Amino acid sequence: MLVCPDCNETLIDELPSEKTAALMPDDSWIVVGNVASGMKSEIAKGSLDSSNIPSVILSSTFGAFGRGMDFHLGLASAHGAGNIIMVPREYREEAALILEAVLGDDLIQSEGQ
Repeated sequence: MLVCPDCNETLIDELPSEKTAALMPDDSWIVVGNVASGMKSEIAKGSLDSSNIPSVILSSTFGAFGRGMDFHLGLASAHGAGNIIMVPREYREEAALILEAVLGDDLIQSEGQ
């Protein structure tokens, strides 16, 4: 055990993360919408990134959307091919507002909105 020579506090190996969102998509990430084109997907991703909202864009043609991911698959099938926009659950409302403002009618929102 290492101790700080100035204050005699026990040192730790690593500072705890202050981020509350998962860094990679898991069951804490939710679908906020669907867009039909790759260009619109990039616009959506850029808008969320510039607002410091973690996001991923998944192609609905990817099949089961990745390994071990279990979320509402009806969005893609209900609206045809396109790209799924996912964010951590705690960013749902802010992300939806940003995407509505930036994409307008090009955004197909998930049913839970």
